[in-house]
This record gives sequence, structure tokens and C-alpha cells, in this order.
Amino acid sequence: MTRPAGKLCRRNAACMLPETIEPPLAADDPMTLPSPSFTLPLPLAALAATLLAVSAPAARAAPDACIVQGATIIESAYPTAARSADGTFVVDGAIIRLPEQNDSDAHAVVCRTWPSQPALTLVAVPLMTRQADDGNEGDIELLVVDSKKATVRQRLRLPGLMTDDALYVSSVALDTAFYRLASRKIAFGLRLSLQGSSRSNPFGETTLWLFLVDDGKLRPVLDNIVVSSNRGEWDTNCAGEFENTERTLSMEPSPQSAIADIVVSETTTTTVNVAGKDGACLDTETAATATHRLRYDASVYRVPKALSRME
Repeated sequence: MTRPAGKLCRRNAACMLPETIEPPLAADDPMTLPSPSFTLPLPLAALAATLLAVSAPAARAAPDACIVQGATIIESAYPTAARSADGTFVVDGAIIRLPEQNDSDAHAVVCRTWPSQPALTLVAVPLMTRQADDGNEGDIELLVVDSKKATVRQRLRLPGLMTDDALYVSSVALDTAFYRLASRKIAFGLRLSLQGSSRSNPFGETTLWLFLVDDGKLRPVLDNIVVSSNRGEWDTNCAGEFENTERTLSMEPSPQSAIADIVVSETTTTTVNVAGKDGACLDTETAATATHRLRYDASVYRVPKALSRME
């Protein structure tokens, strides 16, 4: 698909979801897990007018932990970081910004206490090396931090994840749904939303990565699956076609492995709008469903190319 063109406009609208509370980790917890996301239905007549403002259902974590401990966490994780007069940190040429109350800046640090292991706090640190109207450059570093001491237990840097251009990063969120791979192996997720700026070719996409603390190290176990996408083409008045795809993940026992399979349930809704004789905008909606099973292979879940984001 050709990426939508159009004048680039920078917006920092994060997509908010209600907080969810998962039970503490228990050895006898069932293998079937609650869904990590939900479908946010959008009537297509309204979608045409509002799609630019909707990234996808990426739940940005409440920033309370960052507000309370953010500076301490950053100083512990980056001992050489220098704090600027505006409150940002600079380390090795990268800027780190702490969130403020009710902050929706996609470039700010995200923190979330891990419900499965409350003694640990998950942190996503955008490390921005360039910020401009025509695009940004930067990495994300994931930290697993001691909730009381604010010391880093594990870390993993994800190069280039904050680099964008015509499709800009509109939201970064930590996903703490109960992704139980096996007994005592609970993964967590990172969700990143991209947003287009073209009114006539609206586009939004949220991608999920999963990570696991294994043998004292943090490593990826699922590399990039698109869990929500919205795209379309229309005349900016009525006539056009829109497509909305939502995917939810659940864990099921594998008949072939001690590590659970991931079952992906997919719903794609296509809406075609046409102008009626009386000038009213008429829409026709069709829906299709599909199911995909991702199996753990060696050390990761293999994601089909059709379910991955465009690079």
C-alpha cells in the first residue's frame, strides 16, 4: 500500500483506554488469558470525519509512576545524563522528556507498575536524537525497574523505533495484559501508534511487540504485529472507501510445545460511501473475520508478513 501523502501536521493525541487490573502471578493460573485489546467501533460516516484523530486502541499507561519516580529512574538508568533547565535530560546526544500530569506527548517517558509482578515497574524511554516538523529520529529503551528502589533490573534498546516522517508516532504505551507463555513466564507488550496526516487518504496503525524477562535478561518474543489499522480514500465530502481492521490476542495451550500458542482473532470492516440522489451520504458495510495461530519457534513467535507493519 502506498503511504498516504499530505501536508505533515504534528499532533500528540494519545488514544486512551481504561486501566485494566490483572491478577498477581500464580503458578496455577489458567492458560486462557483476557484479551489485551478491544475493538473500538467507529461508524464509517463518522470515521470519515474523525479518522485523523484516531490512532488505534493503544492504551497509554497512567503516568503516575513516572511523575513520582521518573527523574529518579532516569538518573539511575543514565548516570551520565545532564538535566536541562526545561526539565529534560540529555544523554549521549539524545533527549529524554519526563511526562507531566495528563500528558499525551508521544515522546515522553512511559511508566507502569507491572500488575503480574508489582515489585517491578516497566518503563519505556524515548531517546530522541532529532525532533522537527518534517520528521523525528530516535530509539526506545525498555527498562524493568525495581518499584521501590528505582534501580534497573533489565534493559533493552530498540533502535529507530521513534523515527518517523509522513507517518508520525502518535502514541507509545505499555501493555500489561496477562500474556502467560508458560508457568512463571509472563510477557508484557509495547504498543506504538502511527498516524497519517492526509485528509483524503486517512491512515492510522497500532503495532504490538511482546517481551519476556528470561534468565535475567529482557528479550523480544513477538516482533511487531499490527493490532489495529484504519485506512481509506475519499473525496473529503462523501464518496470513498474505508477499511478498519482490529485484532485481539489470546493465549491457548499448544499441542506441540510447552509454550502457549497465540491465537489472533481478526475482524475487518469495509465501508463504501456514495452520494445519494437527494444528496444524503449512503454507506454499505461488510465485515469479514479470520483467525491466525502463532506458534513459538525456538525463541520467538513467528508473525506472518501480512500481519506485520510496513517498514
